[in-house]
Amino acid sequence: MLVCTKMKKNYIYKAFGLIFNSDFKIPELLIGSGNPDVNIELGKTPNQLQKITKKGVKYEATKNEFLLQVDHIAKYYVRDGEKIIIQLLKDKVDKEVRLFLLGSVFGSLFLQRGLLPVHGSSIKFKNSATIFTGLSGVGKSTIAAHFIKLSYRALADDISVVNQHLEVVPGFPGLKIWSDVLDKLEINNQNLNEIRPNIKKFHVPINEQYYSEPVPLKNIVILNTKNSTGFEIEELIGIKKFNAIKNNTYRYRFVQGLEKQLAHFQILNKLLPAIKVYKVSRPQAPLSLNEFGNFLLSNIDLNA
Repeated sequence: MLVCTKMKKNYIYKAFGLIFNSDFKIPELLIGSGNPDVNIELGKTPNQLQKITKKGVKYEATKNEFLLQVDHIAKYYVRDGEKIIIQLLKDKVDKEVRLFLLGSVFGSLFLQRGLLPVHGSSIKFKNSATIFTGLSGVGKSTIAAHFIKLSYRALADDISVVNQHLEVVPGFPGLKIWSDVLDKLEINNQNLNEIRPNIKKFHVPINEQYYSEPVPLKNIVILNTKNSTGFEIEELIGIKKFNAIKNNTYRYRFVQGLEKQLAHFQILNKLLPAIKVYKVSRPQAPLSLNEFGNFLLSNIDLNA
């Protein structure tokens, strides 16, 4: 007698230079093909890790493992830069589950693989890439959206990953933009999805303005705000340049726990001679995006 069994459907995606094999749909990512570099599964995660090297708020790390718990959403386990297991704490995979997967969980995965994730948005200017980084809320996605509106193309938002060839590898085609910034950009949010319930930050698709091939990194621009008019710019050199990139590494606090200090130091040391790093301060308010964009284009060799 034949017994019919329902085969589990898997989904193949590409992002950040990697191929992902997932148990569930991740609509934010582009469809991929080929042998997976990373498997994403729904299952049971460890209750806790053994031989913990660092423990923080809601996370634990060892040399090859990372465990994160997000209350009422999911537990995430990352191993060897090759496997992610998600234990749901709600009924199904939804945009909140995916939000943390595509954020902190991916960040730990990239560090395990010896990549450099920078907390920022990256834009392709002619033949090179520039990453706009800085503290949360400083306007990384905002200035990226401005340049996209000027017909430049985006590589990534929030996390920009630099590979061993010192290229920014494309992430996925979307920006996360606050509602007041959408108003400045004259983008209607009526048909956009909030990234989390009751948070007025929206996912903005950028399919036509997205660039899907790796691009050499040329500049990192660290954004700051100030309580005075005008714009200020400083090119960073030496230890200030090194520390600026280190401090803007996405989830840098995970590096020690994952025992990736040497790998992180090596890729920074390799990157430093190849790029320029600038600290740019702009008024807290009001901010003219046209003026700020023109200032950056005039004072930094973006179109190299």
